[in-house]
Amino acid sequence: MELSDALKRRHMNRRFAKNPVEREKLDRLVYAANRAPQGGNMPVREYIVVADPRYMKLLRGVTPSFLANSPAAIVICTDLKKAEDVMGVQGRDILSLLDAGAAAENIALEAVELGLGVSFVRSATTGAARQMLGIPDRYRVDIIIGVGYVAKDASTPIRGKEPVVHLDHFGGMWNGRG
Repeated sequence: MELSDALKRRHMNRRFAKNPVEREKLDRLVYAANRAPQGGNMPVREYIVVADPRYMKLLRGVTPSFLANSPAAIVICTDLKKAEDVMGVQGRDILSLLDAGAAAENIALEAVELGLGVSFVRSATTGAARQMLGIPDRYRVDIIIGVGYVAKDASTPIRGKEPVVHLDHFGGMWNGRG
C-alpha cells in the first residue's frame, strides 16, 4: 500500500523561516479545516487566524508549550454551548475534540500542498490564550496550529514507527501489508 504524496511529505515542524504566510494561503488552510467532518453535521468550530507579529508574540507568551517560531497560527475553538445543544454532553466534551483534530489534520495536509509546515500545540493555559485573543467564556481553545515556511536548517521530520495492529480482537495477529 502506497501513501499519498501529501502524507509522505507531511512536515510537523518547530523551526520556521521568518517570512510571513500570504493571506491567500491562510484562507486555503481555513477552507480545508472547515471541510473536516463535524459531529451532528452542525458547525460548532470557529477559527482565529493570527498573523500579526505582535499577536503572535503575545500568543507564544501565554502558551508555554508553543515552542515553534511560526509567523502565523490558526486557533481552533469550539462553541461549547452550541456543541452541547447539538450533540449533548458527549458531543461537547469528546466529539468536538475529535472534530477539532480532524480540522487540524486537514490544515496539516493542505499546508504541505502549499509548501508550508505546521506545529500543533494544546495550551495548558487556555484561560490566558482566551483572554489574550478575546475569546468568550463559552468557547474552548482546542488546538493552536503554528503555520509557516519551514526553515532551511529545520530538522527532518520524525517518521512513524511500525504500528501495533491487532486483527479482530486484542492480541489477534496482524501481519500488515499483506
